[in-house]
Amino acid sequence: MQADLPGGETIEVFTYHAARHGPDDPIVVVLPGAGRNGDDYRDSWIKAAERYDLLVLSPAFVDAQFPGPISYNLGGMIAQGADPATLEDIQVTAPKTWIHADIEAIFDKAVQLSGSSATHYDLFGHSAGAQIIHRMIFFAPELRVRTALAANAGWYTTAEADVAFPYGTKGISLPPGQLEKAFARRLVVFLGELDNADETRGSLRATPETNAQGLHRLARGCYFYAAAMQEQARLKLSTNWQLKIVPGVGHDYRRMADAAAEFLYGAPGPAASQMTCSQVLSSPPSRGSATAN
Repeated sequence: MQADLPGGETIEVFTYHAARHGPDDPIVVVLPGAGRNGDDYRDSWIKAAERYDLLVLSPAFVDAQFPGPISYNLGGMIAQGADPATLEDIQVTAPKTWIHADIEAIFDKAVQLSGSSATHYDLFGHSAGAQIIHRMIFFAPELRVRTALAANAGWYTTAEADVAFPYGTKGISLPPGQLEKAFARRLVVFLGELDNADETRGSLRATPETNAQGLHRLARGCYFYAAAMQEQARLKLSTNWQLKIVPGVGHDYRRMADAAAEFLYGAPGPAASQMTCSQVLSSPPSRGSATAN
C-alpha cells in the first residue's frame, strides 16, 4: 500500500489482510526496529493475523526519507543538525512534522482502502519502533491509539522533569493536562526477560544519560516505568499504563510479536503470576558513563 504523508512524501506500507478480516475487526500498526524492515515485521504478524482476523500495517520509514535515529527513533521531534552522539543544544520541531502524524495518515489510508469501520488502531513497535511509541503516548496522547505496546526500546524519554529532553521532559513545553491525557492512554512497556546484559543482538546507545536509565534494555524499561509511576503518583493522576515482562525472550522481534498478539487479542486465561523488575534484575540501574555507539 502507498500512503501520502502530511509532509508531502509517499511511503510504502507493507500490509497483510487476514482472510476473515471484516470491517469490525482490529487494525494493528507495526513499527520496525532500526533496520526499518517493514516487510519482515509484517511477516512476523501473519500467523497472528489469521488467528485473530487482523489487518496488519507495517510502514517502511526508510533512511533515505527519514535519515538516522533523529528522524526515526526520535520520531522527528528534534531538528536535523543536532549532534547524534550527544543530543545537546537541540531544537524541538513542530508536532505536525512528527512521525506520529504520519502514522495517523497511514491508518486513514488503510481504512479508506479496506472499507474498515475502525476508529482506533493498536500499535506495536520493537526496539527503535518502541522508542517512537512511548514518545507518541507522552507527547501526542490524542492520537487514535487503543493499546500501544512498546517492546524492548533501547532507551527512553522519561517522565523526569529535572532531566533534559530527549532523556527527560525538561526543556520541552507540555500543554496543560498533557500528562494526565498520556497516563490515561493504554501503554504497555513490553520487555523481554532476557534482553539484559547478556543480550548481544542490536546496537545499544551508551551515554551518561542513557546509562543513568540502566546498562541494558530490560533495566532501562524498568527504570522508565518506575519513573513514570513516581510522577503519576506525585501528580495524583490515574493511569492505564502497565509493565509486562515476557519470559524467556531476549531482543527478538518475532517472539515479542507473538507475545504481543496473544496479549492484545488472545482469550483471557486463568490469572498467572507476573514477573516483576525486582525479580529479573540482579542489581539496580548503574549510573555509569560510556561512549555512544
